[in-house]
Amino acid sequence: MKSISRFLLVSLLLALFTLTSAAAYFSYRDATHEVEELFDAELAQMARVLQSLLQDQLKRSRMSHLAEALEYEPFELDHYEEGNEATTFGHRYEKKLAFMVWNGDGEELLSSFHVIARQFSFDSRQGYGEEVIDNHHWRSFALHDPQHDLWIKVGQRDDVRDELTGEIVLHTLLPLLLTIPLLAAMIWLIVNRGLSPLRRVARQIIERNPEQLQPLPQTGVPEEIGGVVSSVNTLMASLDNALTRERRFTADAAHELRTPLAGIRIHAQNLRQEHNPATVATADQIVCGVDRMTRVVEQLLTLSRLEHDKIETSRVNLSDLVRTTLADQASHMADKTLDLSLETADSLYVWGHEASLSILCRNLIDNAMRYTPDGGQVMIGLDQSDGEVVLRVCDTGPGIVPEQRDAALQRFYRLAGQSISGSGLGLSIVREVTEQHRGSLLLSDTSLGPNGLCVTVRLPTAAG
Repeated sequence: MKSISRFLLVSLLLALFTLTSAAAYFSYRDATHEVEELFDAELAQMARVLQSLLQDQLKRSRMSHLAEALEYEPFELDHYEEGNEATTFGHRYEKKLAFMVWNGDGEELLSSFHVIARQFSFDSRQGYGEEVIDNHHWRSFALHDPQHDLWIKVGQRDDVRDELTGEIVLHTLLPLLLTIPLLAAMIWLIVNRGLSPLRRVARQIIERNPEQLQPLPQTGVPEEIGGVVSSVNTLMASLDNALTRERRFTADAAHELRTPLAGIRIHAQNLRQEHNPATVATADQIVCGVDRMTRVVEQLLTLSRLEHDKIETSRVNLSDLVRTTLADQASHMADKTLDLSLETADSLYVWGHEASLSILCRNLIDNAMRYTPDGGQVMIGLDQSDGEVVLRVCDTGPGIVPEQRDAALQRFYRLAGQSISGSGLGLSIVREVTEQHRGSLLLSDTSLGPNGLCVTVRLPTAAG
């Protein structure tokens, strides 16, 4: 399942990174273009300044005298501070700037102090050019002075331009790069804040149990999910009405069936008074069928009450409840020979509805005794573990294979080949009561013999 918040976060962060990268690229390109224009203008200006100086000096002396006057002493700028290339002796970049002057025949007349200038190529063309000297790229500008037939070329190494471009881009983008984590955090907060109503509605639905079908609150619900909440509320109302009709039908049908079933049983018992063996046998079959139907009706009524009525909990002594239920069920099975055993502490308390817990115990013990053949064993254990009261009812009956245990908890499910009459509602009633008391139910194999079933119910304890 895709996450909306993850999609929004990834999309927005990707968009932010893309836009930032595009801004960095265009900033670098624009900065490079502007720096190129600035330095190109400086080259042209330097050439024209040099031309003006030469024209002025040549009015007073010859070129040879000017060259001797401009002779530089060799020097090295080995000591300068990091980040501050300017010193009292000059600038580190002096060796990255040079000029050269030729006459019309290409003879060198004048140059800057270092030998790099003497490697400039003479080309009787004005304008900008590119040269490679000592593995460095140089940008140059050539200017012709027709009055004195002089060619002036001023050059600059490209790394000066690259360094300035990098500094401009760095200082332009650094604040933006530093704000990216803050923008990402803000995007995360905004997305989570924007989706919080959707999460709240989802949490309200998830935390509800099947009995909570009241409408979801619509206060503070954004317009975008208002329709969804309204639809869910409509669905819940329809479902509540359907469940109410189902419960009412079950209860009404069960009540209506009790009276005719009782009448049929009375008529069947009257038939027993006749001395015709065939009539007696038929009457016995009718009585068995009516008893079975009566049990189904009683179980349906029990389920209807458990699902519909709101239970009120109290502190219940489950040990006493199990003892009473076992004694009552044993008296009903007096014609059956079973090895019954009960292992329990004197008093183990749980919080619950006593009548519902009595139904749970009766169904578990009744099922175990009815399905266990003569000579079999039924063991009931009650103890306390990890803050829970654990009730185990184990028998040596036919058991339930693991593949059918989940189905056996459903209503009206009967295992194939069963000869014992039943309604298929006993375990579903046990599950309903267990869920109402926030407990757990487990069907497993028994250790009493090769066949059989062990039903374990865990309920929250009530210390006291």
